[in-house]
Amino acid sequence: MESLKSLRTWKSVFVMLGLQLLLIPTFVCAQQSDPVQDWLMTDCEVHESGQVRAELVQFGTPAVPALVAAAQQGPDASVVTQRQLDLSDAYDSVQQVLAMGGPAGLNPNDVLTLKVQNRQDFIAEDLQAFVLSYRIRALEGLGVLGDSAAVQALQQFANNSSSPDLQAVAKETLAQIFSSFSAKLESTSQTGFELNAKFSLAANSDGINPVIETVTIQVGTAWVMIPPGSFRLNQYGRFVFEGVINGVNLEARITPLSNNNFAFNAEGSGVDLTALTNPIPVALAIGNDQGLTTVSLQD
Repeated sequence: MESLKSLRTWKSVFVMLGLQLLLIPTFVCAQQSDPVQDWLMTDCEVHESGQVRAELVQFGTPAVPALVAAAQQGPDASVVTQRQLDLSDAYDSVQQVLAMGGPAGLNPNDVLTLKVQNRQDFIAEDLQAFVLSYRIRALEGLGVLGDSAAVQALQQFANNSSSPDLQAVAKETLAQIFSSFSAKLESTSQTGFELNAKFSLAANSDGINPVIETVTIQVGTAWVMIPPGSFRLNQYGRFVFEGVINGVNLEARITPLSNNNFAFNAEGSGVDLTALTNPIPVALAIGNDQGLTTVSLQD
């Protein structure tokens, strides 16, 4: 408990000093050529985070082995070493501020807690949180992909009690993957499309509520993230949205069917479809429930 209290106290100081890179246990918004590493090392603004997710979806099944390895082993030595160096610098910066009385608004007892913690303990505590968060992020990436290989890997973690934290995340992630997801995609023009899909929530899903949840739609490399409060429930019991998101004119409907089954329909324009080649990944996420499938574009 003292360890967790210390981590929270350091975090509050980082916020006050603007040391966003070292907010425990987050990462920088990566700008790399590897979609897997981008996913594992990201802490982005909402739009950028959506882009990282879209890149992982586009990369698809080949990402599964790397995500499994990351979940099993954590970050490689070079990442850990860089983290240690950054943390050591941060420790010095914070101690300098504390020597002058600490930032305004910090509890005097917290100042004392930070002053007496040595560099080695501080780095060790953060690294433990960092490694765990990295491994959790890998499991969440498997959930985004949600194919048979990803599900099999998640089930192995869910059945492994040696790491209760990872086991809990794996179980939660499995509950967020659609149990079935099928889609049909048609082009209505060079920049227009119509998407018709059906999906079923996992048996132990916590359900969906598009009115208060983010809805993300991806077709190939194109994606839109519809913010909470955009969908409304109409008199027919359907969740509907009509508007413009990042230059895409979009109409979308989510229709409850029965027993956690739903229909999803979307018509959009303003998306370049000319560069798409079959098979095309189609992804849908509603809150923390998600599914990914591939389709052939029909004219």
